[in-house]
Amino acid sequence: MQLRLPAILMMSCALSPYCHSQSGQPLPRIHGAEKQASAAAAANQPPAPKVDTTVVPMDQAVITLKHGCQAIGDMPPAKDCVPSVTRAQFERLTNALQPDMNAETKRSFANNYGKLLVFSDAARALHLENDPNVQSLLQFVGEQVMAEAVKHHYAELYAHPSEQQIQAYYKQNSAKYRETTLQRVIVPRIPDGGDKPKSSDADQAAAAEKIRQKWIAGDDPVKLQEAAYESAGVTGAGSPDVNLGERRPGSLPVNQEPVFQLKAGEVSPVYSDQAAFYIYKIVSVREIPISEVKEQISRTLQQQQLQDKLEEINKSATPVLNEIYFGAAPDPNTVPGASRPGPGTPIQPGNPPQ
Repeated sequence: MQLRLPAILMMSCALSPYCHSQSGQPLPRIHGAEKQASAAAAANQPPAPKVDTTVVPMDQAVITLKHGCQAIGDMPPAKDCVPSVTRAQFERLTNALQPDMNAETKRSFANNYGKLLVFSDAARALHLENDPNVQSLLQFVGEQVMAEAVKHHYAELYAHPSEQQIQAYYKQNSAKYRETTLQRVIVPRIPDGGDKPKSSDADQAAAAEKIRQKWIAGDDPVKLQEAAYESAGVTGAGSPDVNLGERRPGSLPVNQEPVFQLKAGEVSPVYSDQAAFYIYKIVSVREIPISEVKEQISRTLQQQQLQDKLEEINKSATPVLNEIYFGAAPDPNTVPGASRPGPGTPIQPGNPPQ
């Protein structure tokens, strides 16, 4: 089982002065040959030459602590100090932390890890492993690693859904895999305070319905769209393109999703929100073959199964806090900021969508 670097280890590295460059900035994490070449070019340096790690025997040291395991001032060396790290030991560690670690990142990590071992040996020389605080921290880190191990265990277990599972999901969710080519005409609402008198909502809805009927009768949707913007007094912006192209369920506002239930050639009812009225026409409908969405379904099943399992584990036990010690839980309705509106304020009249 392979574990990626847990957050606690990344935090400990970030807090260490030896995980930083000479400029005091954190060492960048580099992924892939292209990013390495780009970074090297930015620094006016040639890319690092490729190395063949297979020529190094597994039992040969790849990190040697020169002058390690010796007294530091009046502090004798630890009895179990680490003088070196073999290739086998180093690769077990890097594969557990980050299996796809590239050569440049390995070198940076090895340098930082070697310095970490120096301080770890010093801690053992001082018998700090017996310090109650240190023992508590080691236990806490161990629990974090074990929790991370559970996640990665199930991530690997569900990494490859079977063909039967993919086929079943495709059939159960066939509506998701209907690709509809759409056209849309937007009829902006007339804002207050314009040159024209404010029309009632019913009058504006009736005007949108007239445009819909003209579209059903065969009028050009481009001309209908231009006329709708002109009638609403929208100036300074070109009317939107009526051709939306291929869309799939889930790509429209919730109240407009019924569009995907229509057949090719049909014109939708008039939908509305605070900013405008919307009319759609179904140009064509295509059933997406499973071959085109197989990988997507596989990823969806991986995430769904993993999430379900983690939720099952999470609900298997509930932490109960001693309120005499911790105090009563705060009322979520009185938590500061709980009533603040979230992002995504509605479009105001007079600002038609494009």
